Amino acid sequence: MATNPLFRLVALGSLALSAAALPASRTILAAGSPAPEQRTVNQQRIVISVVDKQGAPVATLTPADLTIREDGNAREVLAVAPATDAMQIALLVDTSTAATRMIPDLRDSLKAFSTAIWARSPETQIALYTFGDRPTLDADFSTSAVALNRRIDRLFAASSAGATFIDAVVEAAGALRARKAARPVIVAFVDENGPDFSSRRHDHASDAAAAARASLWVVVRQGFGAAMDSPEHRERSMVVGDVTTGSGGRSSMVFDGTALKVRFADIATQLLAQFQVTYSRPDSLIPPERIDVKLTDPALRLAAPRWTGK
Repeated sequence: MATNPLFRLVALGSLALSAAALPASRTILAAGSPAPEQRTVNQQRIVISVVDKQGAPVATLTPADLTIREDGNAREVLAVAPATDAMQIALLVDTSTAATRMIPDLRDSLKAFSTAIWARSPETQIALYTFGDRPTLDADFSTSAVALNRRIDRLFAASSAGATFIDAVVEAAGALRARKAARPVIVAFVDENGPDFSSRRHDHASDAAAAARASLWVVVRQGFGAAMDSPEHRERSMVVGDVTTGSGGRSSMVFDGTALKVRFADIATQLLAQFQVTYSRPDSLIPPERIDVKLTDPALRLAAPRWTGK
């Protein structure tokens, strides 16, 4: 019996459609099943400072000079280059009664510091905070030396006032975070010879600096006597010591105003010689809690943040 031509055409068409559909379904299944060896890698960036035994910034640094671990896991260092982004610097000045004798030297030191920064990084913005009695924004972030120097010239110590250093750190860090600063820095002068009446603790300062990704640099006049025995002083000391280190900054000590200009000049020199480090981090649902950066050369000194870019 002869096969109906129309039936043969329909049958052949059905077979062709079935054959065409098979590779497509296989492709869909393959696309829906990611290869186990594929991993997404994110690039992270931090800013570090490296000096030699004499405290002078090193001129060059390579990926081979560093090791990076996050929560104990090794990360690949992809690149090391000079940090060229303009900074946003919050200058914090102790204007409590204890700092009265330091004010004339502070004025000269702060002007010299800002002049050195702007000579090499004219786009950097600098703000001035005072924290005698309470944190106060005296000059907002700008690139104007005239505006900043005008406020510096008006610095004076508040009568019968204690310091609020930790509160000032938290407030300045919050301002830097709100501004989404690309390279945030806090530079402070603290006089330990008077009490600190901050309402926050050292961990609040640490959290605020980490949230803003800001490094904290402190010049401190060493205190003596009863002011050193209070719980408030211990909190302040932990900010000066632990928070500066954990944020990627440094602290230095003076005994009188004559050393202030040198200390602030050292900070300016280190800030202007920082490196930006780029490293890889595998994609993960749980961000790391801590980063540990180390130098392969033990003769060099490193200042690097311990917080991670979550």
